[in-house]
Amino acid sequence: MSSFGGNLETLEEIAATIAHEIKNPLALALANLDLIKARDTGKKYKKYCGIIEQELYKINQLVMDLINITLSEKCEELFDLTTMLDTLASEYQSRYETITFTRESGLRPLRLLGFEKKISMVFTNVLNNAVEAVSQIGVIEIIQESTSSTVRVTINDNGTGLPQELLDQRSDFYTTKENGTGFGLRYCRTTIAKCGGRFLMSNRPEGGCSVTVELPL
Repeated sequence: MSSFGGNLETLEEIAATIAHEIKNPLALALANLDLIKARDTGKKYKKYCGIIEQELYKINQLVMDLINITLSEKCEELFDLTTMLDTLASEYQSRYETITFTRESGLRPLRLLGFEKKISMVFTNVLNNAVEAVSQIGVIEIIQESTSSTVRVTINDNGTGLPQELLDQRSDFYTTKENGTGFGLRYCRTTIAKCGGRFLMSNRPEGGCSVTVELPL
């Protein structure tokens, strides 16, 4: 478990520094991969290029997430949560063909007052973790429910589930990854709390993990 602390502003400074240091070598790696693909006319290395490209995409997504953290949203704004989740589901389905992303169709627009970019990053973080949990084959559900005063978004997966020590952990920083910092969990909790909501995690009786984000309407 990571032991560093500090407020959100400090974390944003760290994020900005990391993003800056990663951007240049990542761009160079992607450019050279494009050259290899262009010269591989016989498609001899197509499989390996695909694997490298997917992993570099994950790093690129991390950089974009870190950049989003540093964006200063000084005030809340109205945004459509339904459209946000529809877009994320579509993007992830096109990216991971062996994983099934289920989402109810025909949901009405649902406008919320909040920090759109940061809330979107929360769901991106949860979906990334779900993808890693189900490995290459699995099912991830994105469920949206609302009452007169709140909206609840639940993301279920049929992966390996969460260790009990994570569910019992009180600290904002925790990770099950070998080289993780627990920053993602801290960010999700802090962002949703700042919007007056709740970030909840649990294991499903049938297996897998369930993450619920509750936000006020």
